[in-house]
Amino acid sequence: MEDIKVVCTCLNITVQDITNAIENGAKSFEEVQAATNVSTGCGKCIDSVKELVDELLA
Repeated sequence: MEDIKVVCTCLNITVQDITNAIENGAKSFEEVQAATNVSTGCGKCIDSVKELVDELLA
């Protein structure tokens, strides 16, 4: 997956932003969300972002 791909259009959060949060210690979707605010806009991306976080943490 491209690092520059936007996964949360409301807040313009990219795959790289999610990866950075994990590299900086986030160990769950909730921690990634706290670090990036991902999926806090309209919420349409929450399922796909949760899936991405799970993949990146595996």
